[in-house]
Amino acid sequence: IRLVGVSDWDRPGRAGFWTGLLFGLGWFSASCFWIASAFIERGPEFIPMIPPLVGGLAVLLSLFWGAAGAVVARQTGVWRQALIFVAAFTLAELARGHVLSGFPWNLAGYAFEPGGAISQSASVLGIYGLTMLLYGVAALLGCAVVLRDWRPAVGLATVLAGLLGAGSYRLSHATSDIVPGVMLRLVAVPFRQSEKINPATSLDIVNGFLANSIEPGIDDITHLVWPEGAVNGLATEDRALLEYMGEILTSRTTNPPVWLMNSLRREISPDRKGVPKVRYYNSAVAITFDALGNPAIAGSNDKKKLVPFGEFIPGGEWVEQLGAQLVSTAIASISPAREKTVSQFPGLPPISAQICYEVIFPGLTPDASPTMPAPQAILNQSNDAWFGSTVGPAQHAAIARYRAIEEGLPLIRSAANGVSGVFDSYGRAERVLDGKHVGHLDTVLPVALGQRLEMRRVNAVLVLLNLGLILVSVVRLRRF
Repeated sequence: IRLVGVSDWDRPGRAGFWTGLLFGLGWFSASCFWIASAFIERGPEFIPMIPPLVGGLAVLLSLFWGAAGAVVARQTGVWRQALIFVAAFTLAELARGHVLSGFPWNLAGYAFEPGGAISQSASVLGIYGLTMLLYGVAALLGCAVVLRDWRPAVGLATVLAGLLGAGSYRLSHATSDIVPGVMLRLVAVPFRQSEKINPATSLDIVNGFLANSIEPGIDDITHLVWPEGAVNGLATEDRALLEYMGEILTSRTTNPPVWLMNSLRREISPDRKGVPKVRYYNSAVAITFDALGNPAIAGSNDKKKLVPFGEFIPGGEWVEQLGAQLVSTAIASISPAREKTVSQFPGLPPISAQICYEVIFPGLTPDASPTMPAPQAILNQSNDAWFGSTVGPAQHAAIARYRAIEEGLPLIRSAANGVSGVFDSYGRAERVLDGKHVGHLDTVLPVALGQRLEMRRVNAVLVLLNLGLILVSVVRLRRF
């Protein structure tokens, strides 16, 4: 269809845009369909929200690929298109991870198994750099096929061999030191989120966590880790629960472990007009017990990156007044932490608590400052029960493990109905809990490598590098 005022030169761009958009729509629909499970678990009244919100998310993410496709399609020549493809789609992925708070889910670099040899390049390049390399491999493969030339295939093999060799070398020199005096117990009790919301079945789930927390071996445990969602609502204000936990722990051991759990936290603070307002925060909490079982809140760390429509309504209070409802909670919107901080929970090295989907954001781990120590581990408590038996929980776990590789920090991951375990700074774990069976995992905490990427600098270099590729391909490769 000819559009009035649109020249023939623009037609390849339009075709490229729709190609990228439709391919992206297929990719993001197939890889993010599991989000619909959250609405189904919440109740029948939320199911009508699936098409506009889940479908709308797929369209929104696909727009970035559509824009990249438009840029690529306007080029001529196989090699120039290949270079532009790498640069444009890398920049599109960087934009997708940051625009409108970002959603860097299932970046191309995640195709490599975390903990494997090739994934180790994320310790130097970050996930966006690894994504760029994978686009480069795809471009070389395309050039080899289109041009029927063996030389791009040699380049492809060289890149993969280099990644494999460097990663294998890194793993061969991996350290196995552990933090002395720390023994973690991760507890898993499978449940459906609809059962957790239902008061008639919610108590049985909590009792399951309590029973598995005091299984034999509790004398050696220093920290008891529960996932997000194990306890509903304002758990830290449930005095009966805290006292009962102290009672059962002291009945089994003379040295009760620190309880790392997740809870909503409530505080009253003035709004912009100075009027007191109740605010809620999603928090990772450390609770200690004395020899008599008396509980005390020893520290908390609030979530900063909140889930749109899950924990807050985009648009603020006026949208809420129109009747918009949150999926994950029955209260008003949760407030974000002002900044990510490092917590010093008793008995642990400094911890970066990254609740649920916070862990998908590269570079969210705070840096050291005059008032804050450098983190020595990442704590990721997540509630993957929202997504049932779909691929969502497995994707979430794989993405989380890349943060360990990038940051050079061990990852303590406790996920309801998802993959739980303690992963070293290379993204590896000897044992994990699959979330499908009742049980617990007792494990040590590996030491941090002390080699962390400065993600802002890495991303800035990637932006400049890819803008440079576009400039060079346009200016120097016109003959192709």
